[in-house]
Amino acid sequence: SILCTYTGVVGQTVLLPCSYVVNPRNKTVPICWGKGACPLSRCTEEFLTTDGWKVTHQKIKRYKLKGDLFRGNVSLTIENVGEADSGIYCCRIEFKGLLNDQKTSLKLVVKPAETTTFRLQPQQTSRNTQSNNPIVRALSCYFYCFSQLKILFVFPQEITSTANELQKSGDATRIGIYIGVSIFMVLVLALALGTFILKRRSYSKKKLQKSSIIFMSNPLPKDIRNIAGERLQVEENIYTIEENIYEIQDEYEYSGRAS
Repeated sequence: SILCTYTGVVGQTVLLPCSYVVNPRNKTVPICWGKGACPLSRCTEEFLTTDGWKVTHQKIKRYKLKGDLFRGNVSLTIENVGEADSGIYCCRIEFKGLLNDQKTSLKLVVKPAETTTFRLQPQQTSRNTQSNNPIVRALSCYFYCFSQLKILFVFPQEITSTANELQKSGDATRIGIYIGVSIFMVLVLALALGTFILKRRSYSKKKLQKSSIIFMSNPLPKDIRNIAGERLQVEENIYTIEENIYEIQDEYEYSGRAS
């Protein structure tokens, strides 16, 4: 009988290995699992047995055989292990023949889970200093929520590291959160700036178009039209005077040549 020690943490899933070689002569053989040292026959406090092909007795549902029985894998899986599961276990493979059984003794030590306490401090804010801008309020709520997310959620079955490894993992998680928040802030600011520029350009374009339409639709004032008419009349009078001068000059030259 071989005694091996295995360590688990409360809430984890623990595997106690046990197997045998299946060959044409042995084929599959019955086995039993019990708690306590292996006796001369069978198992003490027997809680699980097989007939070589399937499980015939299962006293505790958390104790299961998840391996391939047809290949001789009869390892014991204990789900959601507790401190009461600590102790010595016996895996007995019942080969035919006198004193021919294969016995494996395994010691299981279950330790309590490491617990970390986090203090969540409330955020002190004044209602008078809060901005009415919905974007600013949304960003404030976002940062507040992320500042409170300091509890690391993990499945009990996946807790396999020590307390120091958990602390390192928590530091890496916080760094990842800070990087994610920074990237999100850059994207939000870029989006807000782009929206502001587009709205500004759209407003300026609409204002310019509106001014052009008003100018084209309104006629010139009456005073301006009168001034333009008087200027045109003066120019016409000048042209008439010049024509009269030329006519008088021609008559004078003609009378001179006649005399």
